[in-house]
Amino acid sequence: MDAIADLLIAPVHAWDAVVCTSTAVRENVLRVLQAQADYLTTRVGARRITLPQLPVIPLGIHTRDFAFTAEQRSAARASIGATDHTHVVLFAGRLSFHAKAHPLAMYQALEKSVRALPAGHTVVLVECGWHANSFIADAYAEAAKFACPSLRVVTLDGRKPEARQTAWACADVFCSLSDNIQETFGLTPVEAMATGLPVVVADWDGYKDSIRDGVEGFRIPTLMPSAGLGRDLALRHALEIDTYDMYCGYTSSLVAVDIEAASQAFARLFASSDLRHKMGTAGRQRARKIYDWAVIIPRYEALWAQITDLRRTHAPRLAPHRHSWPARPDPFDAFACYPTTILTPNTMLRLVGDTADSAVARVAACQKLAMVRFAAPLFPSEREVRLVLEAATSAPRAAIDLLREIVPERRAFVFRSLAWLTKLGVLAVCS
Repeated sequence: MDAIADLLIAPVHAWDAVVCTSTAVRENVLRVLQAQADYLTTRVGARRITLPQLPVIPLGIHTRDFAFTAEQRSAARASIGATDHTHVVLFAGRLSFHAKAHPLAMYQALEKSVRALPAGHTVVLVECGWHANSFIADAYAEAAKFACPSLRVVTLDGRKPEARQTAWACADVFCSLSDNIQETFGLTPVEAMATGLPVVVADWDGYKDSIRDGVEGFRIPTLMPSAGLGRDLALRHALEIDTYDMYCGYTSSLVAVDIEAASQAFARLFASSDLRHKMGTAGRQRARKIYDWAVIIPRYEALWAQITDLRRTHAPRLAPHRHSWPARPDPFDAFACYPTTILTPNTMLRLVGDTADSAVARVAACQKLAMVRFAAPLFPSEREVRLVLEAATSAPRAAIDLLREIVPERRAFVFRSLAWLTKLGVLAVCS
């Protein structure tokens, strides 16, 4: 958010763009920019605010990576002990209750849905991901035991490709009831659609773009407090009383997902293989049409072409700013009050020593010293050094006159190097 707010005091132009992965994130970025604009207007009387373009381009996947044969599905289900009467629900992603998706709503909704299943039918929840530490792992186990004792929970290590393949191939339904503000797009529901799975997701952030309620799956209503009730959370984070993880976790603790609606969504999907197939097919088609990289990359290319045209049209009219980045100034400007003398084109310089050859040899010797060699990118070439020192042999000369034989495009670089040659003791300022 700091970087986004700073865009309004950065050299942003109409041909700059911040790509947002979802309309929800675009709205968040706009809110931050508007708050900063209001502050600058009130605080310093800013009158001209330039916003970057904020196109919405989602993340992409290779949909072909999520196509599984009947044999792969059968083997995957067998590996987790699933039968024909087992309904496998998959959550894929980081297993983090404070920074991804708090699992209590999912656990409680699944427990309620299990009670409506026909005799002999069971539900297995596959959590494919990883816990950041043992505390979080234990917290998940404790919550599952408390909230969904009728379920068997299988944890697969989502860092391993073979585990991810098993997870996607074995599932009947995908679930992600995200309630966290650090979520912006949500790639796993798109991967689920590419796999052909119906999805049960929170009506939250980027999921609102990717999933059409009742078409590819169900979007479950969410609830959060109104604006003005979280200033203490923002302040505690800003003052570093709370870490970013705590800030996210505390905020998401006050976001609720409708457990009853989620339970009903699961029940409908468990009860109808036709509905699962219909939604899964719609999801696969949507993933291929909208979210495959083969579709996403051309959208980036179109954006690049558009902003390139704008830049070529408008950039030549701009007058350069002397201080385009005040916090990162030219050091020879920022510290101009430090030296006794400033090197200018009219600064008189003389050769130290008898000949240019001896001076060139001294420069070469100095360049072998570690404390000189570390600044090698600043050195002029050996030929340039010789041309400068030969120009200084006859008598003291103005600095600009030492550059007569230097090609124009290198003169500024070599002119600056005159101070370096003075530092090495082969040139001296005439008093």
